[in-house]
Amino acid sequence: MRRILLLACLGVMLAARMGVATEQTVEPLTPPGEQEVQPIGPAAVEGEQGVQGVEAGAEQQVETQQPASQAAKVATTVGHVAIGVTAAAISLGTTAAMLLFL
Repeated sequence: MRRILLLACLGVMLAARMGVATEQTVEPLTPPGEQEVQPIGPAAVEGEQGVQGVEAGAEQQVETQQPASQAAKVATTVGHVAIGVTAAAISLGTTAAMLLFL
């Protein structure tokens, strides 16, 4: 009985030791070289594009969504039905194959 108790205590001590975290350090990453910012004039040179800031009041411009046409709705419904029929056929085929091989 004492041996079991000693082994249990030893196991608890070893398990507690495994959970101890080691000290971590944080090292800042420095870029390899200086970065240079060059302004782009009003005329784009060599395919470069200019970037314009957005006003504070117009951060997001959201337009209304156009409803789908009737043809698009029908095509979506046909696609959903085709996927459902295919999934059912695969499921039933797999079930039949499993029953055959039992």
